[in-house]
Amino acid sequence: MAGFKGRARRHLSLRGRTWWFKMAIPAAARHEFKRRTAIVESLETGDIRVAMERRDARERAALDLFKAIKAGEAVTPEQIDATSRGAIVREAIKALQDAGDTDALHNAVSAAEDERDHYRGKERKLFDAAVSGKVPVDQHLEAYLKEAKLADKTTAEWRGLIKRFARWCAEKSLRLVDIDRRNAGKYVSEEIADMHPKTAKKHLSAVRGYWDYLARRGLVDTEQSGNPWDRQLQPQRRKKGSAEATQGERPFTPKELNAVLYGQQLDSGDRIEAGQFDHQLQDAALVGALSGMRLEEIVTLRVGQCAGGWFDIRDAKTQAGVRRVPIHAGLTKLIGRRTRGKKAADWLFQELADERDAAAVTTKRFTRYRVACGVDDKRDGRRRSLVNFHSFRRWFVSQAEQAGIPETTVAAVVGHVEGRKSITFGVYSGGPSDAQKVACVKAVKLPAKEH
Repeated sequence: MAGFKGRARRHLSLRGRTWWFKMAIPAAARHEFKRRTAIVESLETGDIRVAMERRDARERAALDLFKAIKAGEAVTPEQIDATSRGAIVREAIKALQDAGDTDALHNAVSAAEDERDHYRGKERKLFDAAVSGKVPVDQHLEAYLKEAKLADKTTAEWRGLIKRFARWCAEKSLRLVDIDRRNAGKYVSEEIADMHPKTAKKHLSAVRGYWDYLARRGLVDTEQSGNPWDRQLQPQRRKKGSAEATQGERPFTPKELNAVLYGQQLDSGDRIEAGQFDHQLQDAALVGALSGMRLEEIVTLRVGQCAGGWFDIRDAKTQAGVRRVPIHAGLTKLIGRRTRGKKAADWLFQELADERDAAAVTTKRFTRYRVACGVDDKRDGRRRSLVNFHSFRRWFVSQAEQAGIPETTVAAVVGHVEGRKSITFGVYSGGPSDAQKVACVKAVKLPAKEH
């Protein structure tokens, strides 16, 4: 019976003592399958665990074929069969290797060689590639990202970084099985090494995390030589202290804050012409400045999470981010205006949250708006400006510190676990009181508005 993705016995049915695979063929791909509506094949086993392993291999092969057909690539039924059978044979041989069943393994290899003789030309190459595991580098990317359960913004970012590596591999005619320490090193040298250290570290973290997943699933072998991405970056030597070396991303200055909050040109003070989303961005900016919340937390707020004088953040980047933040008096009118006439389940920022990746889209819009306001700080060798939407959060923390608020209280308000790592406050304490949190937010005051 055909199941749904995630179900343990999806695409499996038992006929007698043998498990069969059945998967629906998308309507757009049926012309390559002689108008058949489903792929139906025997998995040649009565063991449900073996059947599930072969099903997974067959499912991956089928999804790749559907993707190729959608992209307009010519795929014949013979090529489909060769790829499918190769994937099943690979999983069967691997299962016998893991079980240490030498006799059965010998018979399976002999059967695979006989089956290979049935194919010729491109079909044989496809069969061999599937048996040897020569699949694209990003073959298992979506499965990894689904299991990793990263924040939406991180998921999108890591997908892009791993896809970038996959494109490089495609240009070099490298498949998943070809990626050893040497080829990983080539990629680092050609694409990553010259990046800013923080950017390079992020790129490497993405592919290393993907490889750890592949190793855990037995899709790559790291037992002999380890993860090929480990220790690929040159250690950063401690540099002599200088103002340039310590200058990182920073809070907004009072003038910059006024410019982005009120849509003014930084130099002239004249108001800029409002764009389609400028007023919404100004509202989001004000919430960021007076709450210290992350952009993704702001644009995914529901009306029901902005009640009783508190923002109730239920989905955050980290566990520490799940918290309640007092609503600053300077936000009372904004919240009232944005919640009026709406249901609890409605988005507070409906115009921004309707996007598929609201935080990423809003980040780009705010960057354009910020630059239009004359607020920018690009430095040589740095990809990003030293000021961005996160500068509101930095400004909030700076204001709270300068007002004498304890670090542990500020950390609780902005959702930083690092501020509560000691055993005293991180384990034994129940955290600051609501009154302390309110005092923290109340201590943050906007600079005088310039005209």
